[in-house]
Formats: sequence, structure tokens, C-alpha cells
Amino acid sequence: MRVLIFIIGWGLAILTPAAEMRIACFSPGATQTIIDLGGGDQIVAATRWCPLPSAHPAQRNCDIFLPDLEALQKLRPTLVILPRMANPLWAEKCRSAGLTTLILNPESPASVVQDIGAIGVALQQTANAEKLSRLMIKAGADAPSKTIIIIWDGVMAGPDSYLAGILAVGGFKSALATGTWLKFDWEMIAQAQPDVVLWIDNAAVDRPIIASQSQRNGMMQIPVVNKLKCVEAGKVFETSAGSRWLPGSGLVDTLPELRKLNLN
Repeated sequence: MRVLIFIIGWGLAILTPAAEMRIACFSPGATQTIIDLGGGDQIVAATRWCPLPSAHPAQRNCDIFLPDLEALQKLRPTLVILPRMANPLWAEKCRSAGLTTLILNPESPASVVQDIGAIGVALQQTANAEKLSRLMIKAGADAPSKTIIIIWDGVMAGPDSYLAGILAVGGFKSALATGTWLKFDWEMIAQAQPDVVLWIDNAAVDRPIIASQSQRNGMMQIPVVNKLKCVEAGKVFETSAGSRWLPGSGLVDTLPELRKLNLN
């Protein structure tokens, strides 16, 4: 029987073979990555937002804001995956309880690819993780041809956010100068002069990217942005978050639509 030696932080953990793993995942994006790497049936606990079929037997009690160590231990997970924003004290409690714990990488344009690699190692799916990662890395030296501002839940995705990596593959770069996520601001949008504006709303399901007449009409009522070329040309779009815009391998599914936007 093969075992996996997995280095996490400063510790050394020995994991059971992937077929015997029991995963508790506190990150919906990471859950999608686990599924895409063939480990969906090894998930024993997830968040209520994780993209699992309704019939999946995993408990939906992983709440990073109100974590319950006793409930987690009862599930006997061999791997606990925590989002990058997790309270360090919670991660330490998990480790102190003897639970092998993987914290996702700090946010950056490369963080999703790094997360896929780490999860691939944990699931003994390194080769498949590398194939998946290659889909999310821009090939060649050509710079993205168009700029975009993504507005989601009152904030805007900057060039240091996890979305920057997949946007580059789709032929875009953030129109903002710096930052991961910046507070929504009309003046900042006006100064950035993006080629495209994409509004994302939170929803239970993913919707395709479509031209948004309602958002365009709203922007046309704002003097500071109503003369932007993207507004005048109708380059204002909308979609829903679902799971594919979360920090995980689901981002690959956005590429065909991003590339289409870039060509139009």
C-alpha cells in the first residue's frame, strides 16, 4: 500500500492513499478543484456553497466563520482544506487536534494555479493537476490586448487578485493600476477607462456572460462614466458567480466566454 508524504508549512504529515482519503473542505473553489481532479467522492464535509450535487453524502457543515472542531473530528477527515482567509487560530486548532491541514495560498494572480498544484499533491493527482494548471497559464509573451473592470459584490478585481491570472489567458488585464480587490468607485472606473466592464452577481447557479442593457442604462445615468467608450459601445456585460468564478479550477470554464469578449 502506497502512502504519501506531504510537507505542509513546517510540519511533515503522512497521508493515506487517495482512495482512502476523507476530505473536509472549507473552500468552495477548492471543492471544484477536488472534483475536477477526480476526488469528489472523497469529500466528507463541505460548505453549503460548495458545488456538490444535492445527493452527495458529504455534510454541509464546514463554516469558516463559526468552525466546530468537535463536529469536524467526528467525521475523521484525513485532510482539512482551509481558505487563505482562514483564522490562523482555527488552522492551529485543527493541527493540534492531529488533523492534516492545508491552507490555500495567499491571493495573487498565480494563487489558483498554486492551489491546484497543492491539492493535486494531496490527492496523488500531480500529473492531472499539472494538466489543469496549464490551461490557466498564459502561453507566449504577448501582453493582454484589452482592459477590463470586474465588479462583484461592491468591490472591483485589481491586477493582484486571483482573477488576474485567468483574465490574462482570456486576453484581458485589469484596467486598475494596483491592488487585489478595491472598493467600488465610479471615479476610479472613469479614470481607468476600461475596454470592457463585467458585473458579477452572486447566485446559486452559473449564468453565461451576456450583454447587460440594464447595467449599461445605469451607467449612462452616471455623468462621470456615461461617456466612457465601453458604455457608448455597449461593452457592458453581466454574469453570475455560481462556482466557476471562485478561486479554483472552475475558472477554466470562463475562458471561452472571456476570449469571445476579447474578440468582439
